[in-house]
Amino acid sequence: MATATVDSPQPRRGWTTRDAVLVAVLAVVFGFLYIQWTAIWVAAAALGAQIGQEALFGFWLIAGLLSSYVIRLPGAALLGEFLAALAEVIFGAPAGTPLLVTGIMQGLGAELVFAARRYRDYSLLTMVVAGAVGMLVALPWNWYRLGYFQLSPGLMVVLLVVRLLSGAIISGGGAKLIGDALARTGVLSSFALGRERQEVV
Repeated sequence: MATATVDSPQPRRGWTTRDAVLVAVLAVVFGFLYIQWTAIWVAAAALGAQIGQEALFGFWLIAGLLSSYVIRLPGAALLGEFLAALAEVIFGAPAGTPLLVTGIMQGLGAELVFAARRYRDYSLLTMVVAGAVGMLVALPWNWYRLGYFQLSPGLMVVLLVVRLLSGAIISGGGAKLIGDALARTGVLSSFALGRERQEVV
């Protein structure tokens, strides 16, 4: 019988070295994957122009959401996404240092949702909302860089809806799926997500 609930116990408020190392590792891994995703994102323009690209945008928020989902501490989403953006820059991402601002904005949006839930609720609904809000907060900066504000208002509304769905499904749902898969292997037993899974009897 499962004892885990939507609201997990009050999280530890202090970061450990293990927590910081995990977030850094996730950031490096996803920073590398983010660069590979750029080629797919560019190719999407040939299929669906801006709509196709917005549909794929959610992948670039997984690092922050996954970091917070695993360790469940204040600042994890913001730090995870910023470090992933920094890793992208170090690896030579074509967009360069503006990615650091993108990382901060995306991580901040997700962080606001987790903070509102007092870092206790990591249900699928919360993850989905965090992904969508992360995309929404970063949207003005992203669209400014891409020149999307010059598009017609009707198209921008469509792009907004697609962006939010991408954040909800790819970012939120994807981060939860990855986190749960890792937890099942036992490699996260020292972290909040792993300990929660161990409470299931």
